[in-house]
Amino acid sequence: MFKFTTLRNLLFWGLIVLVFSSNTVKNTTAAGPKWEQLFNGKDLTGWHPKIRYHDLDDNFNNTFRVENGLLEVRYDQYDKFNETYGHLFYKKPYSHYLIAVEYRFVGDQCKGGPGWAFRNNGIMIHGQAPETMKKDQDFPNSMEVQLLGGTGKGNRSTANLCTPVHNLKEMARS
Repeated sequence: MFKFTTLRNLLFWGLIVLVFSSNTVKNTTAAGPKWEQLFNGKDLTGWHPKIRYHDLDDNFNNTFRVENGLLEVRYDQYDKFNETYGHLFYKKPYSHYLIAVEYRFVGDQCKGGPGWAFRNNGIMIHGQAPETMKKDQDFPNSMEVQLLGGTGKGNRSTANLCTPVHNLKEMARS
């Protein structure tokens, strides 16, 4: 597949994820793969936000932003979450890649965010094109490498496989 004025107002699905960089490998020579930087550290050039209930490329309430060279996902301009799940799609699809991402969660969950979404984010891979998502669709049909943050108590697994499916009947027709 994306400041908080106060750290308590941060969230992306559960909370916030700061994605410092996202890279992909493209095998362009027999000598080895060439790293291709997807995030330029300056702006969202090449990225397409899709937020539930909004059109593609409508970055509602400045949900996805770049500050101090970091790609940030913030819900600080929302009164409440209202199931406005957001996704950030890169302009170019890939089928063979290695990806490297640094991320962290900070702050509190957005008001109205579901319990299962606490410190929950991910990298959606092999998903439907953003142009095909319906305006009220919550997640793209995809495979997701789910990234979870800790609760401060006990262990919590991360990098789980998650397969959100908006509508199984629609997927069967595709």
